[in-house]
Amino acid sequence: MKAAVFYGQKNLKVEEIDLPPLKQGEILVKVKACGICGTDVHIFSGEEGSAKVTHPVILGHEFCGEVVETKSSLFKIGDKVSIDPNIYCGVCKFCRSGKIQLCENLLALGVNLNGGFAEYAVVPEKQAIVFEDISFEEAALAEPLACCLHGIEKLEIKATDKVLIIGLGPIGLIMLEILKLYGVYNLYGYEIDDFRKEVAKGQGIKDIIEESTDERFDIVIECAGTKESIEMAFEKLEKGGQLLVFSVPSPKTNVLINPFEMFKKEAKVYWSFVNPFTQKLAIELLESKKINLKHLITHKISLKELSQALNKRYEKQLKVIVQP
Repeated sequence: MKAAVFYGQKNLKVEEIDLPPLKQGEILVKVKACGICGTDVHIFSGEEGSAKVTHPVILGHEFCGEVVETKSSLFKIGDKVSIDPNIYCGVCKFCRSGKIQLCENLLALGVNLNGGFAEYAVVPEKQAIVFEDISFEEAALAEPLACCLHGIEKLEIKATDKVLIIGLGPIGLIMLEILKLYGVYNLYGYEIDDFRKEVAKGQGIKDIIEESTDERFDIVIECAGTKESIEMAFEKLEKGGQLLVFSVPSPKTNVLINPFEMFKKEAKVYWSFVNPFTQKLAIELLESKKINLKHLITHKISLKELSQALNKRYEKQLKVIVQP
């Protein structure tokens, strides 16, 4: 099969590789769509993923496809499946206490196990979820939606809250759709890209704020991942407010926070890691049409275009879907 194999920083080669034989409890998935995540860009640039990267490896953790071979009693040939990439050991102290996302032995398809930037992927049966009523391109967005749902679940949200989303890329726009489900209508955004501003306005953002504004917000959700955006998130938080730092900044990023100001605000600050227990809910929300993310898909590319896409953002880009 053809696969985009990652050999280390900025070194990705599309080549023919052999598929390993299926083991009991595994399925072979013909990959139909795989989204490019910011984490893929970080890994390609030589940084860390959700788990420690081992290479050579096939990246791509936001994927779905069709079962073409099975050694699982749970799936049949022809099933359409969304893949939850994160594999937990089940026996460490974090798994046993219900905090599986903090697993000491975390493995992830597309990070340290072969993932979806390939024509086929071998997937453990417990990582696959059947879907029927959405396209493959939409199903590839289930994983980032699941991650956002995990983050949002940490917050106590009221419809009357004044909410600021910092960074209106794919993740910020997914957060926007989830907040609309909660009935939130005082939705504001901060973004420097004009195209993304217009998309957000079309999807219900009340206003795009300027960085210099004195406005403060009951809830701030940070989705940009820069030193400046994280510091801005703390600054724009109202007294008694809630902050969700959702982005994945570079491991080298350090921020300056004034503890005395946070002391006076008595704010609640949350961080969020991967997607424990939320992938199936993400699929259900997409299939029920309660959340529609079709507008996020701006580019569809082949495997041979992947290196270019990881190196440089396209014009008017939101979500890039690889179709192997």
